[in-house]
Formats: sequence, C-alpha cells, structure tokens
Amino acid sequence: MGNKERKSLTWLPKSIRLSLAVLTTGIASGLIGILCHYLLDFIKLLTFGNDTTDLLLQFNSVSAYRRFVVIVVAGVLASIFWYFLQRRVSLLSIKKAKQLVGKKSPNFLGQSLHALVQVAIVGAGASVGKEAAPRELGALCAGSLSKKLGLEIPERQLMIACGAGAGLAAVYQVPFASTLFVLETLGVAWKLKNIGIILVTTYLSAYCARPIVGGKAIYLVDKVSLHPTSLIQILVLTLFVTPLALIFKVLAKKASKSRITDKHILWTMPVSFIILGGIVAFYPIIMGNGQVLAQWMFSGGTSEYLPILLVIKGLIVCLLLWSGTYGGTLTPSFTLGVGSGFLLTRCLETFGLSLNPNLGMLLGATIFLVTTLDAPLTGIALVLGFTGQGGLVAVPLILAGLLSRIINNRWKKKQ
Repeated sequence: MGNKERKSLTWLPKSIRLSLAVLTTGIASGLIGILCHYLLDFIKLLTFGNDTTDLLLQFNSVSAYRRFVVIVVAGVLASIFWYFLQRRVSLLSIKKAKQLVGKKSPNFLGQSLHALVQVAIVGAGASVGKEAAPRELGALCAGSLSKKLGLEIPERQLMIACGAGAGLAAVYQVPFASTLFVLETLGVAWKLKNIGIILVTTYLSAYCARPIVGGKAIYLVDKVSLHPTSLIQILVLTLFVTPLALIFKVLAKKASKSRITDKHILWTMPVSFIILGGIVAFYPIIMGNGQVLAQWMFSGGTSEYLPILLVIKGLIVCLLLWSGTYGGTLTPSFTLGVGSGFLLTRCLETFGLSLNPNLGMLLGATIFLVTTLDAPLTGIALVLGFTGQGGLVAVPLILAGLLSRIINNRWKKKQ
C-alpha cells in the first residue's frame, strides 16, 4: 500500500469513505455555524459595545456618529482586504467549485478568509446577507474532506453541495429547508440516495450547532389567523409582490455580475459604505442584513416612511454588491417581502376587508424568496422555518408560492 493511498484512505471500502465524508461534513458544518455565530456576536460587541439579543436596541444604544464611523471603517478595511485577496486568489463560487472538481481546487485559506469577512461586515452593519459565508465554508470543508477520503468526482461534487446546505442549516437551524435548497439550486439530482445523504448532513449540522446557535425560530411572529378574505389577500399580493421581487432579483444579479474587483474597489466600496453610514446614522433600523427591520415589522412597528425605507434597503444592497462587497441576498429578500406584504395588506384593508397583517408579511416573504432564489419549495420552507410557523398556515404560503412560480415562468419565456 503506497503513501498516497494511505493519505487518501482509498484502501477503505467506498461505502465507508462516503459515510465518513457525510458524518465529517455534517459535524464540520455545525462547527462552522458556531464559528460564524461567535464571530458575528464578537464584531457586534466590539463595534457597538452592548451585549444584547435586541439588535435594534443595540444599534440605537450608540450615537449616530459611532454608527457612521463603524460602517465607514468596515467598508474601507473590507475594500483593502478584497483588493489584495483577489490579486492573489481566484475566488470560486459554490457552483464553480463543483464544476472544477478534479481540475482546480479552491484556495482554502483565501476562501475561508473571504467568507469570514462577509460575516464581519454584516456584524458591523452592512446591508447584505450573512448566509453566503456559512454555505461557502461548508462547501469548502466538504470538498477538502471528500478529496482526502479519495471519493470519486461525482461524489465529491455531491458533498460540496451537501456542505453548502449544511452550513445554511447550522446558522439558521432550518435543515429541511436547507435540504430543499441543495436539491433546487445546486444541481443535485432528486435521487433517493442523494436526498438521504443531504438530509443526514443538514440535520447533523443543525444538531451540532443548536446548543450554541439556539433552536428557536429567528423571528417572533404572533399567531396567524385565516379569514374567508385570505384568498383575496393571496391573489392580490402574488400579483403585485412578484413583479417587485423580480425587479430586485434583476438588479441584484446585474450588480453581482458587474461587481468591481480591480483597483477601483478601493474607492467604490468606501463611497458606498459612506452612503450607507450616512443613512444609518439617522435610520439605524436598516442596519445589518434586514433581520432588525423584519422583526420590527413583525412586532407591530410601522412608519409613514416605511415604503421609502424598503426602497432604500433594496437599492443599498445592490449598490454594495456592485461596489465590490460580497454577501448574500436571502435575508434582504425576506425583509423586502415582509415589508411589501405588510404595505399591500394595509392597502387592501382600506377597502373594508378583514385581513391578518402577519399573514400578509409571510406571504410577501414567501413570494420574494420563491422569486429571488428561483426555488419555490425552498422559499416556502425557509419562511416556515424562520418564523416557526406550521399547520394550516403552510397552505396559503404554498398557494402563493405556486402562483408566483407561474408568473415567474411566464416572465422568463418573454425574455
């Protein structure tokens, strides 16, 4: 038996190596979720000084000047980091890493630092999602582990996808939705074996991270009640929110595709963060990935400026992505959907209809996620998982998701 065989463990039976890859990927992704959780808390404590579970209270507890300075400093430091990193390392997306298995391996250190900086800037108040980082770290570890275990290329590709889903499951504690995410968005075939492997990695990852991350729903939402008029609410919101979600999806995609990566990033990112800093100095509610704004609305918060705040939130996300910032759009999409659903429900109530605002917010979030992720099952499952809802509430969300999918497909055919 050669040294190379011992290193890759190819002397072990294939089934044992695959089982080891599944178990180690699940555990590693759970640890990644814990790491991201602690890093986020550390950055928030370092920059805002108060350890509290109420993020809005934490942002409000410091002066407008401090919020501005924190955001600007984060933007300047991140721009320098990404400028020098991208001069030395070719950053690979999860899909690209899957395609290049056996041909090119990602730079482990460079990709890891790239992901961790995404978490750090969200902790400092940047308006992008943090969910891309644990997905990338999970995929990175899964790819490395499966390579060391000497798995064949198709199995290594599967494990990379599993790692991405497991990372998402660990941070947000949504293993079922994460399983659907892998199947719907990462090109994994709907085979019984694949589904079983994905389920094990996502649930194991979520279980490992739960003692630290917590197993409760991310958003506290009051009981949702259904009325005879809920069908009207579903139809109207689907018709009006889907185009809004499509607009955001197109803008965010264009911004990401034209992202600044050359030397100009040294001024485009700082300028975009200065703009963000100027806004959050007066309106701290739009700081971060959108969780604060969404929870504020779920808790009954409202403002005559809410439509403007939502538009600014969406545009800032796109501006940051274009300027060179890396990050996700999942939580921003969720928040924009919550706000759109709330506002349209209030508009419908002016016609004398008895409607549930919470249902409207859940419907809006579902429609936005179904559209931006291009994954109807994942979008529905994420909303239910994020808010701890279930039972009959799932029925209107499923209906809205399916109707939104039909509209999306018709729009695609016209392109």
